[in-house]
Amino acid sequence: MRLWKKLLLAFIINVFWLTSVLAASVDHFNITLSPSSAKTWEALDLTIEAVDKNSVTVNDYNWVVLIFSESDPEAELPIVLEENTYTFKAADQWKIVFENAVKFFKEWKQNIHVYDFNDDNIFWIWEATITKDQSSEKLNIEILSPENWLTVWNNKIKVSWVTEKNHQVKIVVNNKNEIDSISNNEWVFEKEITNLLNWENTIIAKVLNSNWWIVWESKEIKIKIENTKINLISVKVNPEEVDSEWQFDIEVTTEPNLVEVSSVLNDVISKLTETSPWKYTAKLFAPKEEWVYKIDIILKNELWIEQKELWAASIKVKKVNLDSAEPVTEEVKDNKKSLKITWLKLVELKTKSILTWDKLEEAKSYNIYKKLENWNLEFVVNVTEPKFEVEIVWEEIKYEYFAVKALAETEEWEVYEWDLSEATKIQTGPELLILLIISIFATWLYLITKQKKA
Repeated sequence: MRLWKKLLLAFIINVFWLTSVLAASVDHFNITLSPSSAKTWEALDLTIEAVDKNSVTVNDYNWVVLIFSESDPEAELPIVLEENTYTFKAADQWKIVFENAVKFFKEWKQNIHVYDFNDDNIFWIWEATITKDQSSEKLNIEILSPENWLTVWNNKIKVSWVTEKNHQVKIVVNNKNEIDSISNNEWVFEKEITNLLNWENTIIAKVLNSNWWIVWESKEIKIKIENTKINLISVKVNPEEVDSEWQFDIEVTTEPNLVEVSSVLNDVISKLTETSPWKYTAKLFAPKEEWVYKIDIILKNELWIEQKELWAASIKVKKVNLDSAEPVTEEVKDNKKSLKITWLKLVELKTKSILTWDKLEEAKSYNIYKKLENWNLEFVVNVTEPKFEVEIVWEEIKYEYFAVKALAETEEWEVYEWDLSEATKIQTGPELLILLIISIFATWLYLITKQKKA
């Protein structure tokens, strides 16, 4: 192609591009206040649209505008403004409407100015006629609590506002539910709002004059409800009636993925094990005294929010009738007092397992033995209190059997011991989840080290 043809083509392209740009450039803003006339306490809609010199919407221009009122510097403007500026987004479709966002507090003709933030030659001004409401009073109303965008965990909340004393107040919830209240002599009113919706709720308070006309209203407050109530489906005990100090099963059915489920029986807290999704079980021991005992259930979810279900179940304890049974005799060795271990109880915590039993007044101390794999006994420790704690070590999941033997002294200071208690299975290693976390960390550390060496 000849040189002059190339130059001509480039000139035509540049002229076309320049014409397009000029056609799409912003000349001014179309703005409106609706309604065009209002009273000093009424809210108006503000609409802003960027247009070219032919008043055609410019739909490919990102811009920032400055918004203010020259006639009423105290005018209330849209709360989304940041230092009186707003940045338009594609989602606005190059036309933004701020609903119920502008209030003027002075009467007569009031104006709104809108300027392009980077070019003060691009602007527009709009006016509205504001008249004073002859029935209105200067009755400001201001929120004290809750804070805007507060998150609460149940469907009720107490609202507190400050306004003129002894005036009627109307609370509007979610733009439809109205609740009446009254301010006290200290200019404060409080009201508990119930039955809030899950997720987002809006609250506005309006103060009324003696003629029951609304003369002022607060800014809208938004709160978020995250209802974290844990769903307890059922609690079963089997059997429902047991002998004194006898063992029974408890099964709790609830929503899955809880971090902890525990039972409370006669002030003893026992942790339940998740045997399958939704089901948590444990073997408990009945109290010694005859009675119908209530069982409370404690639930903790992944947010570690605790919920306690009082008297979720009960267990009936009856005493063993020895008169109707065959005579029970216990061999007493050489006229020495019986030191039989009774009421063995096990509580498993995160870092240790605790074995307890009934205290024997005649016992001087207690020997703890561990059963080995060949079922021989290995002495572990001598304790003076009826309690034995086993620290859970960080190696592997492990359960071992332990037994207790009581020791006492005769009147001649002779030490004697009694028979072993039943062997009790105790967890001495960490839970599977902890081991999994350690395993993942160890694998990650190995891979990082290997990569560095490579």
